[in-house]
Amino acid sequence: MRMWEQPAQILPVRVRPVAGETVVSFAFRLADVNALTHPTTLLRALGEPAGAPPTRSWIDKHDITLNPAALHRLETFTGIPAPRLRKVLPTLAHTTIRADPGRGKPMIRGHRSVQLREHCDECIARLPGHPRIRVRAKVAPQICRRHRRWVNTTPHRPHQVDLSNTAGIIRAHRRFDRLCSRTGDGDWTQGQLQHADYIVREWSRSRPNHVHKHLHARWDQRETAMQSVSGPETGLLVLPEAVALAEVLCDLEWRRHVAMVDTNTELARFYSRVGRQLGQSPNFGDRIAWTVYIDPLKSWVIQHRRNHQKTRDEFWRRVRTHYPFNPYMNQAIYPSIRHFK
Repeated sequence: MRMWEQPAQILPVRVRPVAGETVVSFAFRLADVNALTHPTTLLRALGEPAGAPPTRSWIDKHDITLNPAALHRLETFTGIPAPRLRKVLPTLAHTTIRADPGRGKPMIRGHRSVQLREHCDECIARLPGHPRIRVRAKVAPQICRRHRRWVNTTPHRPHQVDLSNTAGIIRAHRRFDRLCSRTGDGDWTQGQLQHADYIVREWSRSRPNHVHKHLHARWDQRETAMQSVSGPETGLLVLPEAVALAEVLCDLEWRRHVAMVDTNTELARFYSRVGRQLGQSPNFGDRIAWTVYIDPLKSWVIQHRRNHQKTRDEFWRRVRTHYPFNPYMNQAIYPSIRHFK
């Protein structure tokens, strides 16, 4: 009788899964604390492999999906209800294999993933045996709030960063979580953060000038406070400003304003709004609005207006036809903000 054919029973020692952890990592930890000889023992007991059998090296770049029968066995082994396992172990939310209709046998399938990284070093150091914990980078928290560390490492930035002296970065991370909750669309909001991050990074790479000099002074202070052994990650260094800008880019009222106005004076209001959002001087927005230089923020505005050019042209043609003596009676009859997401 193969291992996955034997009756499943709850294991003597339970392990708490980490948010975003891979099923492989969790199973290896569970096998280790229960003194199972081989780390793959529990994976083999979950179900028949639909492909290559699991090996010890899977901890590095593999995760597994389970069919319902195999998930039920994991639920039994761990003593943790399946809904909670699905919430904490993200791969379990995606079932890509089916049970054999004739036998209903449990099955597992391994797959490679490049989106895996280590869990917080400080958290691991406090666990018995200092186990290796692998998590999915896009799902697991980027900051360990308990230990105030940036843990979203990459092959290019393998070192975790101590944020004890830069509380602003931690606050920005929480601020972005609240923004995602307000918009109700995490993927779209993440996309706006990427636009904002690009803009702010470009500002940080440029030579300090009369427009961005105060931001550069802020970043220099933050970099000094971080004192990272690997050198601060640029994206991390400018995260507070990127999140603040993303809040404006996610504001549908302002997105409509930028898309629909037909004068530079009206566009200058948007740049001034960004300046206030970033805590800059009152003339920050004017300097971006009226300079000949194409600032990264101005490039975003140009592209956003280009995306909605047809809507804008049709709107103003209609307004000037029906309101020839007062063509600026537009705010009340602008298209709905939902069109500008």
